[in-house]
Amino acid sequence: MKFSVAMCTYNGAQYIREQLASITAQTRLPDEIIICDDGSRDDTRDILRAFANEAPFETHIHFNETTLGSIKNFEKAISLCSGDIIALSDQDDVWHPQKLARVEQVFMQDHEIDGVFTNADVVDQHLQSFDYSLWDVVRFHNKEQVLVQKGRALDVLLKHLVVTGATLAFRSSRKDVLIPIPSCWVHDAWIALNLAMVSNIAIIQERLIKYRQHGSNQIGAMPKGIGYRINETLATDREVYYASDLERYQVAYDHFCQWFPPEHESMKKLSSKIQHLQTRSRLPARRGLRIPIILKELLTGKYVRYSTSWQVAVKDMLIP
Repeated sequence: MKFSVAMCTYNGAQYIREQLASITAQTRLPDEIIICDDGSRDDTRDILRAFANEAPFETHIHFNETTLGSIKNFEKAISLCSGDIIALSDQDDVWHPQKLARVEQVFMQDHEIDGVFTNADVVDQHLQSFDYSLWDVVRFHNKEQVLVQKGRALDVLLKHLVVTGATLAFRSSRKDVLIPIPSCWVHDAWIALNLAMVSNIAIIQERLIKYRQHGSNQIGAMPKGIGYRINETLATDREVYYASDLERYQVAYDHFCQWFPPEHESMKKLSSKIQHLQTRSRLPARRGLRIPIILKELLTGKYVRYSTSWQVAVKDMLIP
């Protein structure tokens, strides 16, 4: 089994040495690493060149001539990987020495598994741990973990995103399903949804990376209190909020029409999710008129199946 690491970089000089060092310290080294730099203006490129000369495995560095952005840069890195398994890597984390070995073990034990993701320690810029894990932040709790272990990852992902790309690995045989990545989707959410639609996903509950939080994070992992969530809701642009979610899932449905008929169980679930989003997008501007519509969606279980239940229902009531 050949292992590839797909890494994307952009102005990552401050932390990238630690990430690269943690990859070379793996007890199961990757067979290759593909690094796509998206126009760094700091010392990232020099660091990468030096690393390529010393790395104990094949290292291929691609300097983009034009800026692609994170989503398309990861798409490029994934497409260039030649391994059987592709592990995604951010530029500012630190991997546990056993990460790749543990991931490989899962793939070797079950050939029906096409994707694996792990938990992570959330740390500050100096790698000091906070008192919570990444799964705590994304609210991936025991009940949902059991569902994934039972082969019901799609049910979880249609509620909310629980997979973080920096913890994800998948079989390269699924690249034809995953690529291209639509611009309206974040790459890890798209990959996870595709894997859940066409195959099975496994989890590793161990915290196998240090997921670093700092001022330059593109997508961070800091917990949000109730006060923050209320203020965020009241400041939300209602049309943009609903339209973006609806667009993503309509794009996904059109994509999966290539692989499944409409009567396929997974397609019916996806269609039901879209109908729920459509209903929410049409909520009246007057909050009082929303009550019977929201109650119906609650009573029919759609808020439970396709979102984080009453919390989203409350948000739908409060949103301006």
